[in-house]
Amino acid sequence: MAAVMDAVPDDIDALKAERAHRDFGAKIVSLDEIFSVECDVFAPCALGSAMNDTTIPKLKAKIVAGAANNQLAQPRHGDDLHARGILYAPDYAINAGGLV
Repeated sequence: MAAVMDAVPDDIDALKAERAHRDFGAKIVSLDEIFSVECDVFAPCALGSAMNDTTIPKLKAKIVAGAANNQLAQPRHGDDLHARGILYAPDYAINAGGLV
């Protein structure tokens, strides 16, 4: 699946987004839509608590695996992902930098 992002938000580098679109066929979507994009892997790599009561029901990913610390807003959100058949790889298991 292609990477995602439609209107480029102010805090996103528009030139890099355009290059990803041009070179890799990435679709550009707004930050509000990012959780609803069908993809194999959703990788939250910036802010913690991205997986919460609002975002989890929107997910169309098979796997959540990113480098952001504390991706789950609450521990029960791991169970919510599992109940939806989404594999969750916690940051502390896949982000060796977090151990350093």
